[in-house]
Amino acid sequence: MKKRFIIMGLTIIILLIVFPYFFPKKYAVLTYHDFTIKKPINSMQKNIDEFKKEMDYLYRHNYKTLTLKEVECYMNKKCNFPRKSILITFDDGWKNTYKLALPILKKYGFNATIFYLGEFYDGHNPNFISKDEIDSIKKNYPNIEIASHTYKNHVEDGYLKSKEDLDIDFKTMNNIIETKYFAYPYGKYSDNYIETLKNNNYELAFSFGGNIPHKKFNNKDNRYLIPRLNMSTTYPYWKFVLKMYLPF
Repeated sequence: MKKRFIIMGLTIIILLIVFPYFFPKKYAVLTYHDFTIKKPINSMQKNIDEFKKEMDYLYRHNYKTLTLKEVECYMNKKCNFPRKSILITFDDGWKNTYKLALPILKKYGFNATIFYLGEFYDGHNPNFISKDEIDSIKKNYPNIEIASHTYKNHVEDGYLKSKEDLDIDFKTMNNIIETKYFAYPYGKYSDNYIETLKNNNYELAFSFGGNIPHKKFNNKDNRYLIPRLNMSTTYPYWKFVLKMYLPF
């Protein structure tokens, strides 16, 4: 009887190990916003110790952290990644991303992307990264990319604007950050948004998965609707570990 239980236990362990390999490879895009050293005051903030715990998990489990150029190559079906690959992103450009999160990424040698709101470039809002910090990132954090989260269209109904208004925003942003990668504010998009992205030579755009939040992506997805995982305070560590294990 004891031997049978041992065999059953070993069989279950083996099945759990090989389970992900029965599915096509898919990759997670993690999205963070603001950070704090204290208790978060809203769902978009994350305690920095929780973030460090997640990054430590990726490091200990030998994850490859992707660049946007690598993702573009993959979406063009010219590159492949190991199953344990991930894209780390930050939205808005909060100052605490610069102060608290980037040193942790540097410690682990991780690549990551900040989808930046260009309206804060002049430094008028002290809660967000300014030109000086962007210059510092380019100098001291070469593994960190800066891409677009719009210039000044971070409003919930911004995706409903005309192609003309969206085009002005893109061209204004281009004077601050030259990029061909974009994340939709609030994850909301429209046909006008996608067409304007294409007209401005953007190669990739990221949403939040539409009706299926927290899903992974592969190169069969629309390159202008790549889903991401919103790693807010409501996404605890156990769920993070489970999501890293699951193949979808």
